[in-house]
Amino acid sequence: MSPNPPSFIRHLQERGYHPRSDKHSNALAEAIVRDLLSCSASMAERAAAGALVYDLNFTINAGTSDWNVDLVLGAPPPGTLPPEGGELIRRTLPSTVQIAIEIKSVMTEHHKAVKNRKRDLEAHHEHVHRYSNKAIAGGVLVVNSAASFMSPLRTERTTHRNPAALVGHCVRQVRSITGRSGLHGEGLEARCVLIVDMDNEHLSATSFVTAPPAPQIGDPLHYDAFSQAVASFYTERFG
Repeated sequence: MSPNPPSFIRHLQERGYHPRSDKHSNALAEAIVRDLLSCSASMAERAAAGALVYDLNFTINAGTSDWNVDLVLGAPPPGTLPPEGGELIRRTLPSTVQIAIEIKSVMTEHHKAVKNRKRDLEAHHEHVHRYSNKAIAGGVLVVNSAASFMSPLRTERTTHRNPAALVGHCVRQVRSITGRSGLHGEGLEARCVLIVDMDNEHLSATSFVTAPPAPQIGDPLHYDAFSQAVASFYTERFG
């Protein structure tokens, strides 16, 4: 497994970023699924047997509230066949959600945006654990470190005066999100911050940023630690 998902960067390089589209979050969700299977023999075996499936943009019903989640994995409906055509896992509606991962982005206006994204991720784990206390709630935040960004919703480029400070602020905000390691209390079981350098104009130059303040290997917010945590919680709770 790569330290960061290369297929996600390829998607941004080829398709760019649009704040009103879910194509970028779908691309990252697909990469997360592949990496979870690569770091968990248990998950890979269940997926190959058709006992673990995934879906994108899935609505979780918890009590009287509905919550749309970017990526879910869980047990399939009865009669679901194993994946075909060389696929590692079948995409279909799960009958029971066991993993729910929300993907958010901060590409510009970092201080305002990360405040809203933090609120979204706090609400995410509350909804997921209201649905099932055993379910694993994960959160991923993509943060842009480019000195400028051209949004398709604006006519002028936005300039970031101190990108490193903005990224550091976003990382600290994710680190402060409530976390939990067992079946008691509230919080995300796993959190991750991915840093990209993307001006949304010169797409081929888009890349991951791995130098500080990006989370380093060994940091719980690093992508590898995130994947390992989700896989470990899955094995612990669902066998």
